[in-house]
Amino acid sequence: MDTRNLERAVELFAALMSGEEINRSAGKNTALYDAYNTGSEVSELLDVMLKKLNLKLYEYNYGLFLTPGGHNRVFGFTNEELKRVMGLRLNRELYLCYFIIYNIILYFYRDSAAYTYAEYIRIPDAADSVSGNLSRIMDGLAVYARNELEENSFQMLALLWDELPAVTKEDTGEIRAGRGSKAGYVKLVFNFLIAQGMFAEAEERYYPTDRFHAIVRNYYEEERGRLYEIVKESLEKGGAEDAAD
Repeated sequence: MDTRNLERAVELFAALMSGEEINRSAGKNTALYDAYNTGSEVSELLDVMLKKLNLKLYEYNYGLFLTPGGHNRVFGFTNEELKRVMGLRLNRELYLCYFIIYNIILYFYRDSAAYTYAEYIRIPDAADSVSGNLSRIMDGLAVYARNELEENSFQMLALLWDELPAVTKEDTGEIRAGRGSKAGYVKLVFNFLIAQGMFAEAEERYYPTDRFHAIVRNYYEEERGRLYEIVKESLEKGGAEDAAD
């Protein structure tokens, strides 16, 4: 083992862990990006470190992006931590936020090879997507749900969402994040995604970052879950019915 390669792998690991940008044009870190891409031993040593800590490294648009692996209790979020971070109280509120995130993802990607080429998303776009997908799922719940638990979970989400007004009376200008309206919940989610480096906001438009694209593309290949299956199945069935009409 070349000691210099070990030092460079550790340096790269430390930069990633501290949230520094690692890409082809990142100034001082360009050399680290090049070392990962051109030095096989550097990448192999880094991959060993990441695997031991249940971390994932994704590459997109000549950049490297670090994210926790599934069920990573050290570097990821537990449900309780997420509720505190997002200002939520109940599990059903958190599950609604999960569902909103899935709909935001599906606004840009149906799968890893099907980018919709949307440049940005607005809060009303996301809210309409949630309403439409929940409606489709509830219409065919007996088909989509595998068991009573799944059925009850979606009924709970639909009830919570349907009881919310579109916006609050206070949202005369800028929409406020909160649990009092559909738009408020979507704003809560976008605030979280911005804090995680997944979106950038300008004039009430939310633009996906390279980090978003890197993680989502690989999510479809590695981590897709049951919620994704149900939402995608309902979208495909809805599209087929629209075509038939």
